[in-house]
Amino acid sequence: MLVAKYYTAGSVLFYVLALLCPSFWLSLPLAWIALSLSVVSIAYWCNFPHLFRKKPNGVIPNGIQLVLAPFLIGAHYYNYWARTHDSVAPIQRIDPQLYLARRLFTKDLKELKAQGITSILDITAEFHGLQSGKAKRDFDYFNLPVLDHKVPSKRKLLKALDWMDVQLADSKKVVVHCALGRGRSVFVLAAYLLRRYPRMSIEDVMKKIQTIRSTANLNKEQMAMLQQLHKQKAFESEQTVWMIVNPVSGGGKWGTYKDEILEKFKAKYQVEVRETTPDISATELAKEAVNSGASLIVAGGGDGTVTEVASQIVHTDIVLGILPLGTANALCHVLYGIENKIIPVETACGAILDGEVTQIDTARCNQDLMLLVAGIGFEQQMIEYAEREEKNNDGQLAYLKGLWGAIANNETLHVEVSLDKQPPKQLEVSSLVIANAAPFTTLLAQGGGEPDLQDGIMDITYLPCHESVTGRLLSLSELALSKFLPTAEPLGFVHKQAKEVTVTSETAFKYVIDGELYETEKLSIRVQPRSLNVMVPSWFTEQ
Repeated sequence: MLVAKYYTAGSVLFYVLALLCPSFWLSLPLAWIALSLSVVSIAYWCNFPHLFRKKPNGVIPNGIQLVLAPFLIGAHYYNYWARTHDSVAPIQRIDPQLYLARRLFTKDLKELKAQGITSILDITAEFHGLQSGKAKRDFDYFNLPVLDHKVPSKRKLLKALDWMDVQLADSKKVVVHCALGRGRSVFVLAAYLLRRYPRMSIEDVMKKIQTIRSTANLNKEQMAMLQQLHKQKAFESEQTVWMIVNPVSGGGKWGTYKDEILEKFKAKYQVEVRETTPDISATELAKEAVNSGASLIVAGGGDGTVTEVASQIVHTDIVLGILPLGTANALCHVLYGIENKIIPVETACGAILDGEVTQIDTARCNQDLMLLVAGIGFEQQMIEYAEREEKNNDGQLAYLKGLWGAIANNETLHVEVSLDKQPPKQLEVSSLVIANAAPFTTLLAQGGGEPDLQDGIMDITYLPCHESVTGRLLSLSELALSKFLPTAEPLGFVHKQAKEVTVTSETAFKYVIDGELYETEKLSIRVQPRSLNVMVPSWFTEQ
């Protein structure tokens, strides 16, 4: 209550000066100052920020401005002086989509636009909000009126946090500000970070903020309320689904289906949407989701995006949902069936929102996670030929073009292959595929039929090399027909099963894992039985 005492003492002082002043005209401004400070002191003693009558659009009525003009002018110039001597930047990013700032002015519009900020949470009672025609058009604005050095009520704080949830769920960036970005705004941002990252402590959250904004600090009253609400678990909200999306997958399918998908999910969950960028990978975003305490993470994109997300939640209780927004989406084909090819979004949303959780095998390939297949030869060359631009323009036709290019330009691969730590065998192959899971459309993995992604065993299929294109095509034809016309011993390909596979070569060779290209001299793959929780349609678990 120290601030209230200062304002009370100031009002008493100016009342005395007004009474003792011999000039009537001089006593009037002194009395005006005293009245202004008296009203402000009452607001502080009663913790009643609404005395300023700040409207939802951030405007303080003219009558209040007139009565409180001496205080408002004094506060304005004090804060102007403090800002000119501030050691930190006016606006700073504390967390993806979350920024901390001092009072915002029209001159800050350029910086807000540069940062991509479209939502403003104003924690002041004594100042106008950011006002301009452009600001009204371009920004979502919310005011939580709080007096300097004070705290809001629990109800109003949670309302502000819910507003932030909505903004972030719509992929908007939010800036939280008070007068100087040191106390009130720090309190609200800390509260939201505790909601967003339930596993973090108050000390962790404050360290996160202060590492970036060194002037951030909470007084005793603010810290006590934060501790009290955290102990009460007041910051917890309804279950949140994290949706990590690659917006360029499949030629930009996310932009086409975004509204439809979010409408379905928001009917059941709070949704945190994160989009990958050239600088921020799905792996990084998945780590953020795990740290936030997420129990369900939805990966939207191609198989590469799904694998990146899955790599952070394998061997945990966190459940993976998959939105097929890429070109091939082979894992979705396995999990959701042929219906996924006809109505992919409806099928996926139904599986995630109304399906069941099951466990599937994964594999560790040179320390990288593998959900589907690892391949050298045709499989790797097919992916390499199917350039990103072609996949965006031609869809899965790009892979068929890539496969034909691989067959026509095949190179013999000299490798040593060891299964389950047995002595290695020297092989000359055109194609070698190690599959954990693969739909029937992944032809090169079908030597033993469609692999079972819950049997704890990997399927290995390789095609011995042929000098002619005709020989390679005959091998592929026999592989394609093997399921329908089985023979005692196929001539054009070899199929094996193992829990561990090692492939080595005297020279570095290229290989592919789940659509991503790599290069090595040794490939070590080990199955991880039932190590990943995924959402699937109900019929999948009844098979």
